[in-house]
This record gives sequence, structure tokens and C-alpha cells, in this order.
Amino acid sequence: MKVYLTNAFSLSMLTGDYAKLTVREMTLQEAKSFLKTYGFISAIGHSSTAELLTSLLEMKVEMNRIQVKLEPSDVVVVFQLQTRLAENQVLTKEELEKLQYKFYKVEMNNT
Repeated sequence: MKVYLTNAFSLSMLTGDYAKLTVREMTLQEAKSFLKTYGFISAIGHSSTAELLTSLLEMKVEMNRIQVKLEPSDVVVVFQLQTRLAENQVLTKEELEKLQYKFYKVEMNNT
């Protein structure tokens, strides 16, 4: 099982012709505990988001602009802003801190 930390989920992350996903909201504490227990691969593409997540999760989150391709049993912890930003808008850590967000756990359940 690989665990990815992302700031979005995209259907392009899926491999194969069929995928069954389980998606559930996580609290900040649940996200912290899960990531600490299992470790993670950062797929956070902006430094300000990585800095904010480092602060929120109390663990180092690297900026790492990678393409994620999920395999069966992989898990994605998604940091999701609850507002839509303007096209090409990049926020500072301070601006990000003012926005509402949620964490989601997305699990691949292919059989």
C-alpha cells in the first residue's frame, strides 16, 4: 500500500478500466495519525500549500509536483480547500490559513 498526500483528487490518477473507491472525510487529527502511522509520498505541487500542511500536520511536507498513478490498495489523503480559487491564483501560506479546508481519505478497493 502506498499513501499519497495531495491537494486534489483526479480521475486521471486511476489505472485500469475499473475502479471502486471509498471516500470519507477525516478530521485533522485522523489525518495526522494516519500519515504518521503509515508514512506518505507528498504530491503537493505548491510550496505555500506544503508549508501550511507542515504546520497543520506537525510533520514535514515537501513540495513534490508528481503525477500520481494509483494501484489497488493505495490510499490518498486529500487536503481540499472549501473554496474555488481564481484561475492561476497562488496563495501564500498566510492566505491559505484563512480559508476553510477538509481532509478526505480516498481508498482504492479494486477486486
